[in-house]
Amino acid sequence: MTTETREDRLQRRIAHLYETDSQFAAARPSEAVNTAVAEPELRLPAVVKGVFAGYADRPALGQRAVEYVTDVDGRTSAQLLPRFDTITYRQLGDRVQAVTNAWHNHPVKPGDRVAILGFTSVDYTTVDTALIELGAVSVPLQTSAPVTTLRPIVAETEPTVIAASIDFLDDAVELVKSGPAPRRLVVFDYRPRVDAQREAFEAAKAALAGTDVVVEPLADVLDRGRSLADAPLYTPGQPDPLTMLIYTSGSTGTPKGAMYPESKVANMWQLATKAT
Repeated sequence: MTTETREDRLQRRIAHLYETDSQFAAARPSEAVNTAVAEPELRLPAVVKGVFAGYADRPALGQRAVEYVTDVDGRTSAQLLPRFDTITYRQLGDRVQAVTNAWHNHPVKPGDRVAILGFTSVDYTTVDTALIELGAVSVPLQTSAPVTTLRPIVAETEPTVIAASIDFLDDAVELVKSGPAPRRLVVFDYRPRVDAQREAFEAAKAALAGTDVVVEPLADVLDRGRSLADAPLYTPGQPDPLTMLIYTSGSTGTPKGAMYPESKVANMWQLATKAT
């Protein structure tokens, strides 16, 4: 008697979905893209560009849609809707290119660290992917960690930019004030029509008004980048430079950073394109 394994059941389920679910079938990985981005001589920025070009018209990211609601006191908030808004790989690539243009060599140079504090979102992914195109090192900061845990990470990495979600802007301001100060504090997932968010943004600007740190929304970075010529595709000058630093929570001592070189991150992108 043949025993069906878990892998067998999974493959049978996948085959059934390809036959019966049009959305699932439309998301099937492209062999042409897989082959193109697997070329051994490709560096990480070119791999990312290849994914964006190969899947240009496919949905890349989605997040909950919102509508703005004004209460009886005249205050506006964002209410989540029961649907998702999506952007394609082409649209994501355009956003990434805009950030790359805006930050190219000023304020971000190859090898610079950029800390990111927030939950994953369209904006978060835009910033994180632009760092690949800039040759910078991404330093994600744990949103569940207290500022006291994040301070030594910022002190050790000395980020040129701290990008923070509006929901964690207070923590980001504390990190900037305790130093070493970045050149910019960029605020993402920010909706200025929402009164509480606008007030938090203005409070952050006021708190850092006496410093040299520029506080700006990601929307301004995108607008500026779209008005500039496209930055050239970055080609790393080292064989396998550092691309990402992921720190431990620090629950058992001082946070320690796991170093991800370019080859490791490139492998993640290449494997993701092959996912069934």
